Formats: sequence, structure tokens, C-alpha cells
Amino acid sequence: MDSYKLAVKIFVEDASSLHGHEFVPIFHSWIQQKKLSDHLVIDVADYEHVHDGPGTLLITFEANIATDHEDGRLGLLYIRKQPIKDAETFRHRLHAVIRPVLQAAQWLEVDATLAGKIKFRTDEFLLRIYDRLLAPNTADTFAAVKEDLAAVTTDLFGAPPLSMEFNSSSPESLFEVKVKTPGAATLGDLLAKIRQ
Repeated sequence: MDSYKLAVKIFVEDASSLHGHEFVPIFHSWIQQKKLSDHLVIDVADYEHVHDGPGTLLITFEANIATDHEDGRLGLLYIRKQPIKDAETFRHRLHAVIRPVLQAAQWLEVDATLAGKIKFRTDEFLLRIYDRLLAPNTADTFAAVKEDLAAVTTDLFGAPPLSMEFNSSSPESLFEVKVKTPGAATLGDLLAKIRQ
């Protein structure tokens, strides 16, 4: 699989006490503190008015990070837009897109302005490929990524995934796989294991 246009979403455990407007100043603070040192940050946009939409969006040249509400499930979504330096294989590219979403989730969990209102699940994540040319929504694409996806899950959790659910509902849809993992680790534990 040659595509670098990978996206990973991790889900919030309980979003009932969260409000979309809370993320705008947090994302602005990340720009001011230069937290994303390997990304050229462009802007923050608020799309909370869009039903099941992207929520708050941190736009960088390399990727977008969004508080995504698709299917009514709040999560943090990292969408890669540019090639990844020194990530020659698909497995390396998976590591390279999982790391920033885990890091951003950890920053949100410890952010004082959220006062402990947000916790991310680590027993489930979504992989999407924004590349209909190189990764059409077909069983062949799933077969091409399945082994690497299982290997990365094993790298992180010490065991292969419990399940990989390929969303084959429509050939016009983006390629998407929901991965359920063998157990819930902390974000810190996962960050310590992910490829640098």
C-alpha cells in the first residue's frame, strides 16, 4: 500500500460533559506553545454547527487534527495530507499517523481547562485512507493492509487485534477499518511503544 493519506480516529469514552467550543482555545494554545513542532500550523476552525461533522479543526500543512463527531461518536481524528519523511513502508506510515493522534489525545486528557472531562478509549480505533485511487474501498485493499494493521496493533498491545471490521458498505466510500484491540492501555504506554 503506497498511500500516505492515512487517518486514524480514537474515541472519547463519555462526551456528555464536553462542549465543542472548549477545544478552540486549547488548539490555539497548542499553536502558541508550538506543541506540534513537526507540523507547520496554519489555523483553527470551528465547525461545531455541522451535525456529525468535524467539530473543531486544527489545520496544518502536513495534516488536520479534528474533534470528529461522525456517526454521533466524538473522537479525535488525525488526517495526513503530505508524505511522511523516512516512512518508506505502510507499517511505518501507520506508526507515523498513530503517534500524533495519541499525543494530542494525551494533551487533551491532562489539559487543565477540561478539568478531567475527557478520557479516550484505547481499545478501539478507526483507520481510514483518503485515497480512492490507491486505496479503493474493496476487499483487495483490505487484504493489502490487513497484515500491517495487525502487526502495528501487536506492536502496541502485545497481541493481534480482536477484530478488524472492514466497512464495505459502498464502493464510493473511503476505505475504512474499525479495529478492536485486546485490551485498554494508557495513552502514555502506547506512546512509549510507538515507533519514533
